[in-house]
Amino acid sequence: MTLITEVVLINIAKKKLPMAVIGIFVYLSYCAMSMYVMRGDLAYYGYNLTLAAWFANDVWAFFLGGIIPTVVFYLLAWFVFRSLSIKVGGDIASIRYGVCLTVIAANILLFAIKFIYIAVPLYAPVINTIIDPVITLGAVALYLWYAFKMDYVDKSRFRQVAMYIMGAFLAAYGLAAIVSLITSLAA
Repeated sequence: MTLITEVVLINIAKKKLPMAVIGIFVYLSYCAMSMYVMRGDLAYYGYNLTLAAWFANDVWAFFLGGIIPTVVFYLLAWFVFRSLSIKVGGDIASIRYGVCLTVIAANILLFAIKFIYIAVPLYAPVINTIIDPVITLGAVALYLWYAFKMDYVDKSRFRQVAMYIMGAFLAAYGLAAIVSLITSLAA
């Protein structure tokens, strides 16, 4: 590598936070990312189902919004990274750590972008279906390029790593888009 790329590509996997702390940050980032959509859902259900007023507020929206995305992320991560560690080998733990950090960063960026929901609240489901996969998949693709350059896994097997990780994200967001489409048509 040249001197310029060595300066730019620092090894984020050298000093790691414990995975429990990263898990909390992943949950909080999903809470922030999902807050605006959950806020609208709670308002809708609070009005139609006459929920108590104390339940339909921003604090509940923040913490409830991150539960399902976090569970889905960790179920997929467990399956994908377990399969990769068995089939590919290499430093899969560093790739997992980096994917978690990338998801945290992408979710914080999505939280900042989703302030647009205040201006156009009725378009939130459509914007959510389009923006979430584009930002997250772009960030994960950039991280995978970084992991490829850092040689976390043998370069001959890196295609398999990229296909597993990107395939899991594509499947999750595809399923979420289908569920969102079905629920929007049913409502």
